[in-house]
Amino acid sequence: MTTIVVTGAAGGLGQVLVPRLVQAGYTVRGTSRRPRPAQENLSWVQADLVTGEGLAAATADADILIHCAIDAVGQARETDVEGTKKLLAAAAHLKHFFYISIVGVDKLPLPYYQFKFQAEQTIEGSGIPYTILRATQFHNFLDLLLGLFTRWPIAFLPLNFRFQPLDVDEVAGHMVELVGQGPRGRVPDIGGPETLTLRQMLPPWRKATQKRRLILPLPLPGKIAAGYRQGFNTTPNKFGRVTWAQWLAKKHG
Repeated sequence: MTTIVVTGAAGGLGQVLVPRLVQAGYTVRGTSRRPRPAQENLSWVQADLVTGEGLAAATADADILIHCAIDAVGQARETDVEGTKKLLAAAAHLKHFFYISIVGVDKLPLPYYQFKFQAEQTIEGSGIPYTILRATQFHNFLDLLLGLFTRWPIAFLPLNFRFQPLDVDEVAGHMVELVGQGPRGRVPDIGGPETLTLRQMLPPWRKATQKRRLILPLPLPGKIAAGYRQGFNTTPNKFGRVTWAQWLAKKHG
């Protein structure tokens, strides 16, 4: 039976992806910084991308690795750039290295996006057969951000920023399909069924969450803001089917 290692298996995407892989007939080995109980066709190995500890044990005798681990706030460079290098060194024997990335990492000059792009380039030059999939922002991530920015009675938001919300379940399903096809290099980007400005996203979000905050436009200068206004983080490939309003109704209804 094919063994797949999933980094970040306990994260938002990993928690959805792992059961799908098990259901598809794979034996899954998740990595985590903390011990976790094993389940049928699912085992756990303690591993740390920053220090490299446990990576050799995590990848031993595995066939495929799916790299989902992130640290967008804390040690982003150490995790996405240096951690990916350590992971590739430990995974040189693998038949397939799968990396999930973000649409726009090569266009938006955000430090975190630049780290993701560097990780992509490292994977491409590693000599290991690989697949790189870029996806737009997940519904739950944008929902979380809006919740954080509207904690106070008055919120200032860049209402002309564009996003293309995508359902994490649909992403996980697509990843399982791609894994079954073998290494394919850089595959087409995927995004949600609609591209919306924050101004358009707010009414259904406020209705679903019942938050009554005064929200005022926040004009932002610079290349990053211009990129979000122009939709550099979106793609013409409208892969997903679950709309922002549909997801909100299911999550908060």
